Amino acid sequence: MHVIFALAFLFLKTGEKFATQETAGPTVSSFTTYLGEKAGTNFVPEVMNNPVKAAEFVAANKPAVGIVTPGFYVTYGKALGMEPVLETKREKVPEERYVLVAKKDAGDDFHEKIIATTLALEERYVIGVILQDKYGRDVRLRSIADVEGAVFDMVEGAKGVADAVLIESAQWTLFKDDPELGPKLRVVLETEPLPRSLVVIFRESAGKVDVDKLKAALKAMNGSDAGKAILRSIRVEAFVDLDKERLAKAEASFLGK
Repeated sequence: MHVIFALAFLFLKTGEKFATQETAGPTVSSFTTYLGEKAGTNFVPEVMNNPVKAAEFVAANKPAVGIVTPGFYVTYGKALGMEPVLETKREKVPEERYVLVAKKDAGDDFHEKIIATTLALEERYVIGVILQDKYGRDVRLRSIADVEGAVFDMVEGAKGVADAVLIESAQWTLFKDDPELGPKLRVVLETEPLPRSLVVIFRESAGKVDVDKLKAALKAMNGSDAGKAILRSIRVEAFVDLDKERLAKAEASFLGK
């Protein structure tokens, strides 16, 4: 009798308040069950929103596969033996861009200023890759779970408020079109397209997975009704080939090159 051992599958969305095992675990489990059946593997997912704890999880549990943020990959890729194999294209998000938003009357110099972001735990990635070291290493990042609340607080001048808020381009579209908020805000910086979340294999356990079969199963998901339904549940449009040039550029920026 052939026994298929369960393999840990890391699902990391840094700073996303709903990306927890308690909240999103059942939904992600449906995805990994579907994927496991197609790839001939039994996966047990672990949903996390803290990259430091995710790194500890990888060291302790030796997952074979994960879907992780590009910031996690460039930070821990070498130490944890990660190899990216595909990218995640999110629903209604053609490109991964960020916008740094401040009050209309704010200046342009954000050295030593406070920037609120859901990605504060990926500090070096935010400063070096997203902000391109434009404001130096002395920018202070403040972790937030509620982007909308942070923007409102900034506009209203709440006590101890951040000087700017880093938000996704799609979110900025909503803010700028708001008749009350839009006129009080301005874009300080807008990024180029950045790497998407990555499907990675962890080399220490990768031998337990047929990587070619895994990739084929992921890329085929949006070709069936059942697969599309599963993808919609995790807000993904499709799994696509890596943009190696874009990822390499991000890695170079992360290293300060």
